[in-house]
Formats: sequence, C-alpha cells, structure tokens
Amino acid sequence: MSRLLPLVLLAATAFAADDAVPTHLKVKATFTRPDKDGKPEVYAEPTVITVDGKQTTIRVGSAEEGVVFTVTPKVNNDGTLTLEAVAESREAAPAPATSPAVTPVSPAAPARAKSNLPFFHGVLTKDKLFSIEDATGKRQWVPVGRRIDGWTLKSYDEKREALTLSRLGQSVELVLHKGVILETPAPQVAVSRTNTTITVKPGQKTLLVGAGGRTIALEAEILDVTK
Repeated sequence: MSRLLPLVLLAATAFAADDAVPTHLKVKATFTRPDKDGKPEVYAEPTVITVDGKQTTIRVGSAEEGVVFTVTPKVNNDGTLTLEAVAESREAAPAPATSPAVTPVSPAAPARAKSNLPFFHGVLTKDKLFSIEDATGKRQWVPVGRRIDGWTLKSYDEKREALTLSRLGQSVELVLHKGVILETPAPQVAVSRTNTTITVKPGQKTLLVGAGGRTIALEAEILDVTK
C-alpha cells in the first residue's frame, strides 16, 4: 500500500498539471484602408498568439499616425469566443486654412534710410570685426575706426553688445540685432477610440469599421498545444 501512494500522488500531480495548461488562441487582424483610387487595400495583417482571458496589443503605424489595437479573447463554455476589442486610431489633424503666403517686408529698411543709421548684424569679438549693413543694404565686416554712411565706429561695449558711432560731434549707440528663431509647433494629432465586444465562433471573421474608410477584420481560433 505504501508503494502505491507515491504513484497515486504522481498521477494526481500530472492530472493537475495538465488541467492547469491555459487555452491558447491565435488572433489575426487584417487592416484595410482605401488606396488612391478609393479601392480597399490591406496594409497590415499581423497575427499574435495569446491565452484565454489575456489582453494582447497590436500596433500598426507610428505614434503620430497609426492604430493601437488591443483585444482580449475569452473562451465560453459553449465553445464560442468573446472578443473585447479596443481600437485607438491616431492621424494628423488637417492643417487650418491659411491665407496665401506673402513675403514680409522688413519695416527696418525705411527707418534706416530715414535716420541714415547703419544696422548692426553681428560681431566677431576675437577678430574685433563687426557686421554692418549700410543704407543701400550692403553688409560688410569692418573694424573700429571704419566709416559707414558717414558714421565712424568708435568703440564696442561687449557686455551690453552695443556699438558706439560718431558723426560731426554726434554720438549714437547701435545694439546688436538678434534674430528670433520661431519654433515649429508640434503637429496636432486627432485621436479616435472605439470599444467593441462581440461573440463569435472560432475562425469566424468579424469586420470592425473605423474612420476614413478604414476597417479591421478580426478572427480568432483555439490552438491545440497538446500536439
């Protein structure tokens, strides 16, 4: 009797191990969208293996334009499958309507012509050279002591980035002109989310319709992992 006890325990352990194996399922999602002629085209057809009741995620495209698709398959007692699906679509939002581009005219040019003051564009501190634009719009690198439009470059205050000019006893300061770099705004992304719960037979295909003529054909089947 004592010899049979280990065999009985071993058999019970083997039965429990077999019973603990989860049901495996294969989920296939076919992503379709209209082509340039408006006809449907398949652009992705991923297949994933998961287990009963476990959520799996399928990503198609990029974070800016694409689909994040999650599905949780559950096996019912009658052999049917319940699929809980969530599709999150992302696409670039259409650009707002804008007026035709017009080349801006710098208001600084007339002001310089009226005041007859040069324009201070840049400085090479090590070489002690200054980029100056004269009344005609011509730029040149010149040192202290050079005359531009009748004005003589007298001195430069590096701390204040100010260049002192003089003419006929008159003294003026030109502050270094700094260009402004406009940052390109991040593209706007439109996000749409749909939740669907369906019950189907294994291998039965279900069509989920999204925005813009896009569809997701979903099917799942039970795998026999004992073979």
